[in-house]
Amino acid sequence: MATLSERVEQRDRAQFVGRAAELEFFDAVLAGHSNVSVVYLSGPGGIGKSALLREVTRRARELGYSVAWLEGRDLPPFPEVVSAALSDVVDAERPLIVIDTFELVSSLEGYLRDVVVPGLPERALVILSSRVRPSRSWFDGGWDTVVSARQLDGLSTAEMRQLATNLGVNESSIDELVHRSDGSPLAVAVAAATGTTGSLADVAGRLLGDEVDTDRFRTLSVAALARVTTPGLLAAVLTDQDTDESYKWLADRSFCEPLADGVALHSLVAKAVLDSLRRQDPAGEADLRRRIADALYRRAVDGQFSLSSDLQHLVIDPTVRWGYSLDIGSRYNIDAVTDRDISSIGAVLHSVGMDEWWAITKAFFEQHPECCGVARDSDGKVGGYFVAITPSHAPAAAETDILLGPWLRHAREVLRTDSAVLWREAVDLTGELGEITALLGAGGLVGSGISNPRYGYLPISPAVPAALRFSEALGATHVPELDVVAYGMNLECHVVDFGPRGILGAQRDWVYRETGAAPPVDAPATEPTDLLRLLRDPAAMAEGPSWLGDRPSERMATARALIAQAMNVFGPSRSDVLAREIIELAYLTVAEPHEAIARRLNLSRSAYFRRLQAATARIADELSHLQPDRYIQGHPG
Repeated sequence: MATLSERVEQRDRAQFVGRAAELEFFDAVLAGHSNVSVVYLSGPGGIGKSALLREVTRRARELGYSVAWLEGRDLPPFPEVVSAALSDVVDAERPLIVIDTFELVSSLEGYLRDVVVPGLPERALVILSSRVRPSRSWFDGGWDTVVSARQLDGLSTAEMRQLATNLGVNESSIDELVHRSDGSPLAVAVAAATGTTGSLADVAGRLLGDEVDTDRFRTLSVAALARVTTPGLLAAVLTDQDTDESYKWLADRSFCEPLADGVALHSLVAKAVLDSLRRQDPAGEADLRRRIADALYRRAVDGQFSLSSDLQHLVIDPTVRWGYSLDIGSRYNIDAVTDRDISSIGAVLHSVGMDEWWAITKAFFEQHPECCGVARDSDGKVGGYFVAITPSHAPAAAETDILLGPWLRHAREVLRTDSAVLWREAVDLTGELGEITALLGAGGLVGSGISNPRYGYLPISPAVPAALRFSEALGATHVPELDVVAYGMNLECHVVDFGPRGILGAQRDWVYRETGAAPPVDAPATEPTDLLRLLRDPAAMAEGPSWLGDRPSERMATARALIAQAMNVFGPSRSDVLAREIIELAYLTVAEPHEAIARRLNLSRSAYFRRLQAATARIADELSHLQPDRYIQGHPG
């Protein structure tokens, strides 16, 4: 019996039509009959770029290529994330790297062109797919000899008729449909599914109308709200229906595309469906948004902290998004600091009279660049920078810094926590004071290495109203004794307590408040897997089950001892040795993001999480056998 992914693949292959000239070109490139190493494919949304590239990758695999498909909608604008995603193929003899929806992460263009592509094997092929045409830089400095730009136009009338036939459109309706679709495969696919040939707004109304039953209505609504829809998400959100069947139905829609470990509606369709849903059933939209937030939160606190971006996707409030979002990833990416950046940042700050402040700031760039990051555009120009640290990994310069020194002492002595990110600054050098700030906030959070921090120390300038509104929205507390008025700067210290469930819990609560509902009160840990989760969440451990001990440090020590005892379940086999190492790195040492552990172990993201889940299940089972009452009832046995 075919798996769901195989079923999607079979449907996609069967429905593909046309593109003979494009396929002839790609076949020649794949066969090595061309000097082309980079193909930049552009065309409007819904014209069939993704469908064409899926057919190209099928042919490439048959020729022995090692394929890596990166989706712009699923790719944070951080170069190290791209490097990790390509780790499985960069050393292959013939790698094929496809980056679809590239316009959403086009700020990475310079990094790809200057770092990634030059280091690939001679027979490698890179394909970028975007709604916008390539920049001139792809054809300067000799790149024109290996780069080919291809513009994808609409299908021919004959191809459109064949596609409509493949999708089951009634013969009597094909001519009108082809005429109205103007060469767009997406228009044909949507019309075939809905029986309408009107605008996308009409399509959305039809999709959510009487012709779709209640279960299908809710499935489609989840897909419109969530960044990516998986079988697990549907099962968690739609608990009263056969979600396996619902996912199969969703995956079979021609306007639904593979994304990460699930599927997503085409962006044009998703927007139309979501607009219609909010207009027709605002209460239902709010309920589904809360359910999705709950499901993502549970997965995130169980170890997938990267789902923080999926939670943030559900937040609408622009005041909250001002300080944390990846919305500007099409223009800027977060990158490491270079010597050239230090000079350019210093020059900008000099031009606005901030020499005194830069004199004490540049020590972090020169001595501790790991604490810094820049927002870089596709041409390599810096649009902003951040400096962020944590109490447990504070460099020497931070201990004596006029701003960070007192903040560190406050975190350690007053809050008594290591679960905090301290932003010394997040400076927008463009003067826009908007989207770049949000990306810098995200960069400091991800770069901190803390999984689900409880506290954030924010440098708020009283001269920036948006910063004050952001602090107020987060419920931050102004701590006047930690303010800095010196070296030409006036910065207030605002401390935000995200609560015992950390920033993930705060994100979930924002969604609840936006939808007019009171945030839920989480029940105490009672399951073995919760004990593992608490080891990665010191803030939650502080309020964990009392049977672990009276103080947070005692509870942490007890939990680690129990996990160490349960690890006797692993034997000497290579698989068990790897499982033991995964558990040690994930739960018994200073908690790194799971993605960082995967890179350390040279595992792909999917392979790592698959092994982590299996190892965690064995540990949980062993804990239940060792002292079952403690975990099932939540009190000493």
